[in-house]
Amino acid sequence: MSDYEKVAEVSDIPEGEMESFFVGGEAIAICRVEGNFYAFKDECTHQCFTLSDGDLDGERITCCYHGAEFNVRTGEVLCLPAVEPLEIYPVKIDGDDILVKLDD
Repeated sequence: MSDYEKVAEVSDIPEGEMESFFVGGEAIAICRVEGNFYAFKDECTHQCFTLSDGDLDGERITCCYHGAEFNVRTGEVLCLPAVEPLEIYPVKIDGDDILVKLDD
């Protein structure tokens, strides 16, 4: 899967919200922050819980299970107990389509 794949449409994700999608058998979360779209593996690196169940505040997502926090743009860990960064995926917008590239 070396190409970008359509995952959603721009209208599917309101500003300040996130949604989870399955692409190639993998759960991917896409969020919209200040008009930009960010995609990441929908799994907390602390204990593999679903991140899209958590809270999004700007570029910061908080896992609702143990409070780990990440930057959705960079994947950087912002708060323990997680120590591994999020897996981030490149996103392109083509008209109304949100395209995600799962591997480089």
